[in-house]
Amino acid sequence: MSLGKADAKLGSSVLGVDGSMLTMYLGAAALVMLTWQSFHDLGFSTLLTVGGAIQGFGYTCLRVKVSQQKSVAGISGQALILQAMSYGLRLCSTTWLNGYIPVDGTGDWLYQLLDVFALLMSLQLIYCVFKSHRHTYQEEHDTWSVQFIALGCFVLAALVHPDLNSRPLFDTLWTTALYIDVVAMMPQLAVMTKAKGEIEALTSHYVGAIALSRLVSLMFWYHGYAEIAPLDGSFNIAGWAIVLAHVVQMLLLCDFIIYYVRACVLNGCNNPRMQLSTGIDV
Repeated sequence: MSLGKADAKLGSSVLGVDGSMLTMYLGAAALVMLTWQSFHDLGFSTLLTVGGAIQGFGYTCLRVKVSQQKSVAGISGQALILQAMSYGLRLCSTTWLNGYIPVDGTGDWLYQLLDVFALLMSLQLIYCVFKSHRHTYQEEHDTWSVQFIALGCFVLAALVHPDLNSRPLFDTLWTTALYIDVVAMMPQLAVMTKAKGEIEALTSHYVGAIALSRLVSLMFWYHGYAEIAPLDGSFNIAGWAIVLAHVVQMLLLCDFIIYYVRACVLNGCNNPRMQLSTGIDV
């Protein structure tokens, strides 16, 4: 009898995860269709908004994981802090300046709203990690120093940044957000590697969605970096710095992406069971 109850519990747990994923997939598809019907001037710059929507899906997966399991095991609080800093700094520019926003209608409010959503979700998850669910937080695996990372990114941004806003302070803040974002997922990958166990589906979807959103952003800036070129025809160091930052980010996430895609192919997208016992280089 006890074995039957255990099997039933396991089955309901699996169905719960699959049901949650199906709901999120359908919800995301509905929002995409609604956006497509609401904006009539979509273009290449809409890729930035698409990337924001994908990252929002990733945070939704992570929040569902915490809500279902009442646990933040396998989640890096330091990564969430870095991501919250990145979104906050970027919003300092994009909420009132036009230098780094899509030129289509989504740049009027939707692009910024998606970043606000990501910021609020990351702050709420930070509260779960360090306050409400702290007893499940694997602090011994989460040892990155976000203060030095943020300071280093700010110094680098002050030295190398574009000038699309024509305001040095806000150009620097936007670039700081970009540089922080490059390394923001490294603490999360470190936690997943040190745990040396099977990575939960929703946590995998979270990291996978963030990686995909950054790939979409790379596609945009690869084609758009020429717009940052100096008017005097000198070397476009700021444009190449943006592209290089995105390339470095994708290289850092490359190992995880390979594991993730392989798990999705072998086990299905609803439950991509990933074994990282061999480790990911971070």
